[in-house]
Amino acid sequence: MEEAVAGRATRGRPRSERARSAVLEAAAELLVSGGIDAVTMEAIAARAQVSKATLYKWWPSRAHVMLESLFSRTRHTTEIDESAPLEEALVSQLSLVTREFRETETGPLMADLVAAGQADPDIRAALDEQWLRPRRQITTRLLRAAVERGELDPGIDLAAAVDQLFAPVYYRLLLGHEPLHDDLAATLTGQLLNGLRTGAAAPKG
Repeated sequence: MEEAVAGRATRGRPRSERARSAVLEAAAELLVSGGIDAVTMEAIAARAQVSKATLYKWWPSRAHVMLESLFSRTRHTTEIDESAPLEEALVSQLSLVTREFRETETGPLMADLVAAGQADPDIRAALDEQWLRPRRQITTRLLRAAVERGELDPGIDLAAAVDQLFAPVYYRLLLGHEPLHDDLAATLTGQLLNGLRTGAAAPKG
């Protein structure tokens, strides 16, 4: 079945890369059209025209395929200029995630995945590995570099600071009590940094 995706062409991407791309596209299409329950290994294999053995060779569970397929479509939300001033970089990162949740199917899907992850350890682990950790690593690097430059208090808890920045976005996504508006990223970032800056680096006035 895998050969049906790869064909007999010898040019272009390697067969395994084409098959992997087909799998991720199939998983993403199933997720968007049918929700979490529609994304089974059987359905992915049939849609991508690969064997289930091929799927398990690359991914340990359907949750990992599902999250990687979502991540492949939202990779742009991790593409920021880490050399920019701290506040600008953080606002950019948070704006990308907020806009993605508000304007695309990623928002409702993420809410469903978070809910499903409470009872499914595979989904919870995949969320951490494929979605949360890459974004947290970027933010942690930005904050740590700012500490080393003397812009932020050296005693801050970096993990807690990352939580403070992102948690309100997920809170609003899951409960819907307030909108994910355009100014939210700048507001959250500004309030966070006002509490983390050293006395010398804090704005005057």
